[in-house]
Amino acid sequence: MGALSALPALSESRRLRLVGFFLMYISQGVPMGLVMTAIPAWLAANGASAGQVGFFIGTAMLPWSFKLVNGLVMDRFCYSPMGRRRAWIIGSQVMMIAALIVTASLAPGPDEIALLAGLAFAFNLCAAVNDVAVDGMAVDILPEDEREKVNGAMAGGQIIGISGSAIMAGAALVAGGVELAAAMAAAVIVVLTITVTLLRERPGEKFLPWTAGLASAECLASAHTKFLPILGKVLRGLAQWRTALFMAGVGFITSSVGMVDVVSPVFSVSELGWSSEAFTNYSSISAMATTLLVMVAIGPLCSRFDNRILMVFFAGLMLLPNLAAYLAPAGTFGTLAMQTYITMFWGGFAGVFVLNIAWSMNLTNPVVAASQYALFMAIPNFVRSLGSGGHGQIVDSYGYDAAFLVAAGSVAMGVGLCLIAGYGRLETIRNPASARIMTDPAPLPGVPAGSAIS
Repeated sequence: MGALSALPALSESRRLRLVGFFLMYISQGVPMGLVMTAIPAWLAANGASAGQVGFFIGTAMLPWSFKLVNGLVMDRFCYSPMGRRRAWIIGSQVMMIAALIVTASLAPGPDEIALLAGLAFAFNLCAAVNDVAVDGMAVDILPEDEREKVNGAMAGGQIIGISGSAIMAGAALVAGGVELAAAMAAAVIVVLTITVTLLRERPGEKFLPWTAGLASAECLASAHTKFLPILGKVLRGLAQWRTALFMAGVGFITSSVGMVDVVSPVFSVSELGWSSEAFTNYSSISAMATTLLVMVAIGPLCSRFDNRILMVFFAGLMLLPNLAAYLAPAGTFGTLAMQTYITMFWGGFAGVFVLNIAWSMNLTNPVVAASQYALFMAIPNFVRSLGSGGHGQIVDSYGYDAAFLVAAGSVAMGVGLCLIAGYGRLETIRNPASARIMTDPAPLPGVPAGSAIS
């Protein structure tokens, strides 16, 4: 254990924070790659309708809407000797492995959509708990001047997890069905869990419950003993009208993602004749390439351009392909057009995602980081889940054109609301007397004044 104790903690190393959060977000991406890309394409190739695919995605992704509950529990309970969040991260990854092994053992077929959706719900619940814990740790640990860069790495890690697992699962589903795909995903999470075990939050903490170490002063100062004060701080932050308007805007933008989750695999496989593996590979590789480009570019771009300009630019990349698909004459939206659509949309969403999570962190009170940031993320996730189910029904009832038009309108509405809310203006946080957006100016006892916004 002496060699392990010599390893720096996340709070001590900028490079370790960058690499550590990148790896932790890969873990979250693995189950998402199965449920958002590989399995929907496999279902469509086996005759599932848009409504059925939408039901599967909407059910499987629903746990990401429960993040406020997860956050409240994490802010209330923690194993302090291992840090505020780390025990939750390791425990949720172990449970994710168990859920994937159960999925592999039951191995439902493409006609057992309800069972498959229930199993996907279970392992995504574990992933959602993991996400809340990682995000809470990020708000606790990251200095503000690192957030855009590290959030870019986090987004890159997630998309690598999503894309890599989708490509792997796409081939596995064709070769051995759900049994092989889930087993391979579980193996990846095992490796990542071993790695995360080595990443302490602060120096002197335990690596595992049975190893030496003590709780840090920062962790003890942030401890909570009751739920209601936590919930009160969280809701007071959301009650500010600018914050509420910003979250509504993010929700509108994310609803368009729920549409693309359903329409892109069903349209590509059912209408254009792609195989499920071809769709999974193209969608995953293009999403990975565009997100990695955004991950590298987002830091320099944020240093040079106003965040509002970047927000409009990336949202435009989401809006334009949907508008083009709606306006295209019948029968002219072919394979090349669909490939362009997929690449532009996911590239645009990667940029919007990074900008929004960085801004949400700026609005989050570190004292209740897991709960408040979880709520900021739960709202768009819930809308995305609803969008998946709803747009599947729109396609079945009104056709693809209606779904493309609704998605374009949702992006436009969302960006407008974010800009009205003052998105990108740091003075809305720095000067609460004039902007009235500060999350909570009153710190908890024992927490230094001014720590509500780090």
